[in-house]
Amino acid sequence: MDDSEVWDVVDERRQAVVDLLGELGPGDWDRPSLCDAWTVREVAAHLTLVALPRPRLISLFLRYPGSMNRTIRDASKAQARRMGNEEIRETIRSMIGLHRHFPGLTCREALVDVLGHTLDIAIPLHREVRLPTAALAEAADHVVSYGGTGNARVFRSLPILRSRLIATDHDWSTGAGPEITGTMTDLYLALIGRTVHLDRLGGEGAEALRDAVAQPA
Repeated sequence: MDDSEVWDVVDERRQAVVDLLGELGPGDWDRPSLCDAWTVREVAAHLTLVALPRPRLISLFLRYPGSMNRTIRDASKAQARRMGNEEIRETIRSMIGLHRHFPGLTCREALVDVLGHTLDIAIPLHREVRLPTAALAEAADHVVSYGGTGNARVFRSLPILRSRLIATDHDWSTGAGPEITGTMTDLYLALIGRTVHLDRLGGEGAEALRDAVAQPA
């Protein structure tokens, strides 16, 4: 995908998030998401941060110093406290066509974000979402390109890059080592540090991955 195609998918996915949030009841917004210690509302509010005017975004991040994960978490929680549910939803709707990314990042981080956070919201609420496999493959390739460092620091560290990943529903594979097979969605979840669907993965590498995750920290 070129950058314009990536932005087209981001816009489509933002509209899908708007639709998903519109289906939620009041209690759903306060349910835990797949992001550790984040509610559904806080994940949704996080998606609105890039719409803030640049000076306000910078001041928000300066107000919550620390590690990248802590800064993102605290800034997103602050945004969630400030905004109502419908305001969050309408802000995401207003971002359709807003082709802006965070300083130092690219449109592909926007893709990684919107795909991952859609799943973070939908899966705990038992909402079925169908993400385009080609978009997941594009985002997965970008996550793999981090090599477990740099921007990958925002994800929980799973030893998945030590294996060969093979999608069962799309022509995509990457890496070398014991094989891990699964749908693009389930492989993508593991790549971004989510353990919720590890039981769905197959192959010799999947058993080793599950064993590693089960070990005490």
